[in-house]
Amino acid sequence: MIEVDLKAGDVFIWQNYPLFMDKEKPQRWLLFLGYNSVQAVVYEITTTTQFQYYTDGGSRAKNIFFKIPAGMGGLDKESILDLASFEEIPEIVFNTYKADIEKKGTLTQDYINRFVKFLKKAPNIAKIIQKDICGYLRDAGFKVT
Repeated sequence: MIEVDLKAGDVFIWQNYPLFMDKEKPQRWLLFLGYNSVQAVVYEITTTTQFQYYTDGGSRAKNIFFKIPAGMGGLDKESILDLASFEEIPEIVFNTYKADIEKKGTLTQDYINRFVKFLKKAPNIAKIIQKDICGYLRDAGFKVT
């Protein structure tokens, strides 16, 4: 079980993100989406401030994404939530590096509504996982339809 106090909808920073291949491990801003105990994985999505990739002609312009303003969920800068950046992190990795994880805030109901709208369009996230994530958001107190 996860030992970090996070619930679905929380934004967190992961210092020294262990899954980067580079020697230097920068911090990473993520949206926590829940914990699947059957598969022992944590669902999360990376945020980015690299807007140039999402403009017309950019390498990620066709990805399913939406913007989140600075301050929302504790984000320092306006960011993009790109549903192509969905990750399933093994629970053991998540717990091994829990000391490097810091909760920054929680998205509002309005932004969870936007997220769910885009989640349902994400071809890279299986329907059963989408259903699980919606359940985790409900468990965290959000109204999800």
